[in-house]
Amino acid sequence: MQSTIMRSLPLLLAALLVARAALAEEQAAVLPVHGKLFVPDGASLAQAEVALQLESGRRLLAFPLPDGAFSFAEVPVGVHTLTADVHGLIYPTVRLDVGTARKGKVAAVAADATGMPALPYPLLLRPYSRIEYFEKRQPFSLWAFLKTPYGMMAGFMLFSVFIMPKLKVDPEEYREMMADRERERSGGSGGGGQKRRSD
Repeated sequence: MQSTIMRSLPLLLAALLVARAALAEEQAAVLPVHGKLFVPDGASLAQAEVALQLESGRRLLAFPLPDGAFSFAEVPVGVHTLTADVHGLIYPTVRLDVGTARKGKVAAVAADATGMPALPYPLLLRPYSRIEYFEKRQPFSLWAFLKTPYGMMAGFMLFSVFIMPKLKVDPEEYREMMADRERERSGGSGGGGQKRRSD
């Protein structure tokens, strides 16, 4: 019996070592991710959320504390996407490299910024800008008004009323008008009943 125990002892030790290595590998397959949202004065974190889209398709949510801190306790190794949703603010989309490039480390880059700059870890996310829901009213511009359909109609109407009558040149009327002018100059006030030429 003692010899059977002695023979099975190395097998038992090997099984324990394999189980311990598998447990250590499983623990190394997840890492925590921590960060903080910077919120400017006047903004609120009341309905804010931070979403982590895993490369497997699963989505994890975290709700920041009043100071802006958030964390994900167990994030699997891989490249994931982190987004922050705060009412009235636009935050960068972050590409997280969890343990693939550097084993046991988390690296982050701003995915939607030009050049994809690296971000410090633990994450400190600052908003790009505030969301503007309404455009500011533009001051009145005559040129902008003239380019609208109403401006074009008004311009055509003014052209029709004031300029088009002056462009009308009927030869008969022109001759008649010139003859009337000549009569006015030569006749003065004494010629009372001048006969008009009829067609």
